Amino acid sequence: MKTSKKIAVGVLITLGILALALLILNNIAESKIKKSLEDNLKRARVDYKKVDVKLLARNAEIINPQFHFKNKSIKADTVELKDIHLWEYITHKNLIIDKVDISNPVIKIYPASTSQKTDSSSAGKSKFKNHILLKDLAIQNAVLTIFQKDTSSAKFHTRLTEVRMKDIDVNKTTAKKTIPFSYNLTLLKSDTLFLNLGKRHTLQLASLAIEDSSLVVRDFRIIPKYDKEEFQQHLQTEKDRYDLVIDSIILNDLDWKYENSKFEIKDRLTRIAGVDFKIYRDKLQPDDTTFKPMYSQMIRNLPIKLGMDSVVVRRMYLQYQEKLQNATQPGELQFSNMNAEMANITNIGLQRKDFPKTHIDVRTDFMKTAPVDVDWDFDISDKQDHFQISGSMGRLKAEQINEFLKPAMNVVASGEILDMYFNFYGDDENANGDMRLEYKNFKVKVLQKKSRNKKEIISGLANLLVNNKALNKEANYKDISVKRDKTRSFWNYFWKCIRSGALKQFL
Repeated sequence: MKTSKKIAVGVLITLGILALALLILNNIAESKIKKSLEDNLKRARVDYKKVDVKLLARNAEIINPQFHFKNKSIKADTVELKDIHLWEYITHKNLIIDKVDISNPVIKIYPASTSQKTDSSSAGKSKFKNHILLKDLAIQNAVLTIFQKDTSSAKFHTRLTEVRMKDIDVNKTTAKKTIPFSYNLTLLKSDTLFLNLGKRHTLQLASLAIEDSSLVVRDFRIIPKYDKEEFQQHLQTEKDRYDLVIDSIILNDLDWKYENSKFEIKDRLTRIAGVDFKIYRDKLQPDDTTFKPMYSQMIRNLPIKLGMDSVVVRRMYLQYQEKLQNATQPGELQFSNMNAEMANITNIGLQRKDFPKTHIDVRTDFMKTAPVDVDWDFDISDKQDHFQISGSMGRLKAEQINEFLKPAMNVVASGEILDMYFNFYGDDENANGDMRLEYKNFKVKVLQKKSRNKKEIISGLANLLVNNKALNKEANYKDISVKRDKTRSFWNYFWKCIRSGALKQFL
């Protein structure tokens, strides 16, 4: 046999032995890794149908994993681990994976019992020695449901069509935190979201998308659970019934985090468009005498940290209906074509000396025709809740507000308001300011409750008291002073200022 042939045969035999050895070692390593994964899954109380390991590809797949722990249940079709860093795992028991794909997970969370809450508080004290790093996580078609106390209906439900996260890191430092890992969310898409807001309303979204630093919400709704009549049967005191639809909410520069058990949300420019907001209140119900905070206090005491530099609202319609007596229809006020700009809606850094004032600028049409402009300023950091609100209203025929006066107060008016200017300033206790109201031929009619016919004597007395005309120089600015009723909202406070000024002009 020639030397060259002997060398070739030797090389082939050597390669064959090496291939066989690698195959045997691969099978041994795959078996060890598979057993290690299975042992870890068992320790984590995860059931599964099958674990498949491919050492040469550095991949693993878990089929039908299911996890049940206390009040939580999680299952998925498959979990694929791709590009596992084997040497790091073998030598240090650290799990580093380049990519994880989870398909069709279903997550259910039930109300925790008292003992479970106690256990969970001590769970964070356990020591976590190893390191887990998932460089890229992709989740497809996830369903998350959080159940209410009776466990038969959902408090929160969403379907996440796609979620992508990067650098999910679990270590001994993060394990001690409320969220035991750090991460970077790059994409989240939901095609349905439901939240039960309590006994009277629900919140629903048609879609939600977070991509990098942008958030887009479509078809945001707050929906009453009952019609107007049945709604009142679920009240002990008077409450507003909300029916809200918003076409879109867009945050272009979203920055959010969860730290020290509190969410923090920041955005430079928030756009809200296509708003239809209907509010109904039955004043025949007993008064709600609980304390009503000013808006500055409400924002100051929010359970989350909020930093909205600028909020722009476009194409808003606001309807307020109020039932004051057993009339066939409630009184109604309308604000259409509303556009607003808001600056510095924030409760972050309340102690700093240069804390910015909140400014709100509103333009709208009152009762479809009268143009209204409002400028409103307040300081969220100020615990006395000082504010200033000023503005104007253009020409309004008195008949246009009869939609509110007639059913609500059994009164109809005639004549015309030509313009109105107001400037009020105050705090949580008192408000002062001035108002100018120009009008002509203003008259009132008091109606019979049943027939709606004019009460001649009372109407005559009322019109004797009313100054029928205040034009140009006659329409002087009147000083206003009002004490706040803290069982009423800011808008009641504002209305009392307007009413006080109007009465001084009319009488």
